[in-house]
Amino acid sequence: MNSIKVGGLCLVVIVALAGCVTAPTPPESEGQDEQAVLEASFSEAVQAMEQDNLAEARTRFEQLARDYPDKAGPMANLGIIAFQEGDTEAATQWFERALAANPGQVQALNHLGVIARNAGEFDEAERYYRAALAADQDYAPVILNLAFLLDIYLGKPADAVELYERYQSAASEPHPRLEDWIFDAKNRI
Repeated sequence: MNSIKVGGLCLVVIVALAGCVTAPTPPESEGQDEQAVLEASFSEAVQAMEQDNLAEARTRFEQLARDYPDKAGPMANLGIIAFQEGDTEAATQWFERALAANPGQVQALNHLGVIARNAGEFDEAERYYRAALAADQDYAPVILNLAFLLDIYLGKPADAVELYERYQSAASEPHPRLEDWIFDAKNRI
């Protein structure tokens, strides 16, 4: 497969990941007032992130991570910010901290898969993607990332077709080139 096609697919994956903002899991035993403060603070941090005010978002998420060290959401979002800025080392550290708080944190697992794939560690990437799917079988970004990994990097187009079709059902707005990818993979089977 030519490098332009692979590069284009990687860009699609990165663009798909850019909108992945994650919320903290609601506490089970904390008071409603504390929950309201957490939700308001988290909402402000997400809003800053969505407005591309990454410095403000980072500051807010860092404070949330200090105040609520058992919540994976702020740490996962700090990982997403570091990933968007190209700092994979910091991103990896934040994602691993998020997984320590919640081993099923799908955004962290998905991003760690992307980082592993970009480093050429395809088996590790597959492990992360499959762990994310085990946590949330309908999480569209990881379905597509695993399809790309199997199709492009591991040469398993038959396995990828099933995932492309699954992504088509799971995504609210599937990628416009999805039909081309399915057609191409079927032709290589």
